Amino acid sequence: MFPTVTPRSPRRAAAMAFMGAPVVGACGSSLFARSAATTGLRPPVRGVAARPAAAVRMAAAEETETSTIVIDENIADFCSVDSRTGKRVEMSVPEKETLFLSAMNAYFNKEPALLSDSEFDALKEELTWQGSDVVTLSRDEFRFLDAAKSFDKGKKLMSDEEFDELKMTLRRQGSVVAVARGPRCSIERQITFSEVIPDTKRIFVLYLPAAIVGALLWLSGSYELTPLRNVDPVLSLLLGTPLIFLFSRTLTQLVVPSPLILVGDCPSCGRQTRTFFGKVLTVDGFQADAEIKCQKCGAKLKVEKDSLRMVLLQEGKEKSPARSASR
Repeated sequence: MFPTVTPRSPRRAAAMAFMGAPVVGACGSSLFARSAATTGLRPPVRGVAARPAAAVRMAAAEETETSTIVIDENIADFCSVDSRTGKRVEMSVPEKETLFLSAMNAYFNKEPALLSDSEFDALKEELTWQGSDVVTLSRDEFRFLDAAKSFDKGKKLMSDEEFDELKMTLRRQGSVVAVARGPRCSIERQITFSEVIPDTKRIFVLYLPAAIVGALLWLSGSYELTPLRNVDPVLSLLLGTPLIFLFSRTLTQLVVPSPLILVGDCPSCGRQTRTFFGKVLTVDGFQADAEIKCQKCGAKLKVEKDSLRMVLLQEGKEKSPARSASR
């Protein structure tokens, strides 16, 4: 009869018994193999209570789960605390945007910092991944938002003239911050209007044909030059970017002098309507004001270039949901 070997630890013995691993005695032979050969059963292991396989799995899972609990202490201060559970919860996107704007205003106004550099970078990265537009705002846009927010709280940071001038500057730059979407009513002028901004994307497209022509001319001309003949075409385009830009701007200004495209919502139906100001070669277009019709509802509109407004002259067949609800 072979001697019985007590395992070093009950946990290891239970695991070996569950997996069917042999327990080797002092003589180097397998007790499990010899016992199985004589009786056909798995030998009992001393020091470990006999438990079903399911119980062993549950115990191992509980031990693993207990040992792998991770408490994240790197949560930034822009997370809020739930008043009921006391746990940290992530702030909503509007709350993060408000905190980001407050931190930027404190920086521009040389006030004490609200967030550390690491917290600000983490907040900016989260807003970027969530598709927020506040991370790309300029300094004037932050000033405008800060002035508007302070005015709502009963505190004026600038005069009315400065605020109107700043708003008009941002609107001419095509900033969406200074533009109110949808129809509005003016009590003084007794009109219904909506605000318009320059359509920078379509204005940029106007310069593309001349830029393509300039790029082709540069590639063909640089190939004839001995020093640039063996240069990579991509590198050659990079070297000729200033000349291509100058050629594109000059040629476009000759064909379409000072082009301006304004876009805004129709005050009657809410459809985006675009108006071109300028001229093409010798054909004059709209200069100061433009009277057009909405392609969707047929409303008569007047687009004012100086005030950047789209005034409703005559109602269309289809009205916007906002106007229908207000009436």
